[in-house]
Amino acid sequence: MHGSGAGTRSSTKVFGNIFISFIGAGVLGLPYAFKEAGILEGTLIMSFVGYLSVQAMLLLIDCKDQMEGNQYHSLSNGDKGDAEVALIPLSNGMSKAEMEKRTTKTLARSEKNSNNSSSKSVQEIGYGDVGYFAMGNTGATLVDVAIVVSQTGFCCAYLIFITENVAQYFSSMDHIPTGEDVPTTMPGSFVQRWALLILMLPLCCLCFLRHLHKLALFSLFADFANVFAYSIVFWFDFEHAHTVSVHPKEMDLSGFPFFAGMAVYCYEGAGMILSLEGSMAIEVRSQFRSIFKWAMLVITTLYIVFGVCGYMSFGPVTNQIITLNLPAGIFPLLVKMCLCFSLFFTYPVMMFPVVQILEKRCKGTFSSYIAGNFLRAGMVAMTGLVVLIIPSFSTLMSLVGATCCSLLAFIMPALFHLRIFRSEMTLSKKVLDYTLIVVGVCATIIGTIDSLKRLGIIPSSPEEIGTTETIASVFDNSTIPTTV
Repeated sequence: MHGSGAGTRSSTKVFGNIFISFIGAGVLGLPYAFKEAGILEGTLIMSFVGYLSVQAMLLLIDCKDQMEGNQYHSLSNGDKGDAEVALIPLSNGMSKAEMEKRTTKTLARSEKNSNNSSSKSVQEIGYGDVGYFAMGNTGATLVDVAIVVSQTGFCCAYLIFITENVAQYFSSMDHIPTGEDVPTTMPGSFVQRWALLILMLPLCCLCFLRHLHKLALFSLFADFANVFAYSIVFWFDFEHAHTVSVHPKEMDLSGFPFFAGMAVYCYEGAGMILSLEGSMAIEVRSQFRSIFKWAMLVITTLYIVFGVCGYMSFGPVTNQIITLNLPAGIFPLLVKMCLCFSLFFTYPVMMFPVVQILEKRCKGTFSSYIAGNFLRAGMVAMTGLVVLIIPSFSTLMSLVGATCCSLLAFIMPALFHLRIFRSEMTLSKKVLDYTLIVVGVCATIIGTIDSLKRLGIIPSSPEEIGTTETIASVFDNSTIPTTV
């Protein structure tokens, strides 16, 4: 919290928190994305998206600093006279009275969302608070809707990953009874359906938890499991690289929309930037921007290297989830178990803000413990239904990335910055804001159209759809991607 001096002073811890926030399940689909777009094209897109994402996230911090510097400090001191109003910037086109009303409501919103509302110090400002300050209820609603849909999409992607890997493992065992004369297959297979059904109950139980600190130990193990698993995948990539005789393609414009959506999805931690910045002690918070830029450089480089190495190692047979390319054996099995464990316990963490937003928006409808559990169980069940409808890991990630992630990462930061700094904008800032908006809108349109084509919702030629399955094939049996 501001004013308390609480927070870490360790640059290493902040770097680690940033790293963990951005290295998620999306990285597992990058080799397939490079297969679709080509190495050169993919590298250029990822670098460009990474640069713009960093600039957009820094704009959010600028907005937060402007809000704190102009009125939050005076309000926290209990000064509620005319001096308080004089500190409020009137540059966003609002009248003085309207700005005063907006400021008071924004502060009340921030204090209500705080975990310690009794504190006298200035409360941490969240993404929704910035949206409310910049655009009123419209801005706050846009942020909430984008967070709900994107976080739910992340949870669906986790379920697809877990069930596909479970289905692949059991399909290789001859004693699994399927009632058919063909091997167990996925999607729509006996094994995946049952795996999905079995996951529902334990995930509901985890989502019933009202406090995330109860999952802290499991989250710590999940982080270590992620690092271990990605390291092993790297090792298998290099070990297998010499067996691929086909020269990897460098560019494929038909894969541009798909890769763009995937790239935006990979920067899924954009919504956490204000929390990450607020986790630093005030005395050293000025260092955050520098630490953040270096961390994002490392993360973007890792994205590119991981995707390129995975594609170059398996070539045209690269699967939507790179772990499905790993050969049979103890280490590959251990990798899959680690990742499944990690994503299983990450699921309730991703669902937590979704439930919080829905409970707040429903104004007491789910205030009781039992009603809250029904809401949580309903959200878990909905993610299971979405997985049955959209069983493609990479296409789902691209769709979520092109829609909600583009909105959170590009469009809304620029819009909020334009509103809050309207009379203080330099030419370079205006160019950056409008560039972010245009890029975000274009990414949303072309990425959504491409994803809908791959799902078979929009008619398309077989060449454009590629190897991605359509919704029409959800209930048909198709062979699991074979391991190499």
